[in-house]
Amino acid sequence: MCRILIGLCLLITISCVQRDTNPQQSDLLYRDLKKELDLVSKNVAAIEIEYAERLNELKSVVPQTGQIKSYEKKVFESKNNLVRLQQQKLFFEISLKQREEYVRSRYKEVFRGGRPWPDIKELETFEKSQKFQREKIAWEKNKGMVKSVPRGTGEVKKEIPTH
Repeated sequence: MCRILIGLCLLITISCVQRDTNPQQSDLLYRDLKKELDLVSKNVAAIEIEYAERLNELKSVVPQTGQIKSYEKKVFESKNNLVRLQQQKLFFEISLKQREEYVRSRYKEVFRGGRPWPDIKELETFEKSQKFQREKIAWEKNKGMVKSVPRGTGEVKKEIPTH
């Protein structure tokens, strides 16, 4: 009889639904933001090295040879890229932290049974916004507005209708 009671108690405790301590790890949007942050962090590290190299090259340029302008331009461009990527990194860090807090509060509601998890509409909206942000749109003289596709994707350029 005692064994049956112990077995029954174990079965009840095992079958209880337990809260996830890190619900953000199962969130698709959080994981996507984390990947973006990792990519930007790698790019920042690479551009920092490039910027340091260009500064050293600028110091080693022989004066009054006409090379100093081109080297200053390279340093200027490298510095601008570094600042832009650092801002992107900060943006993704803040977005990641906000998403983590949102997922934790949302998970409490889901655990109580108030809302579905994951929210399909939210995922669709996020995917659409990411698609628009990642697409590059250019203006060609003869064709008008054209969507540029990154190299290696296998897609061809598609014309965007202008109204």
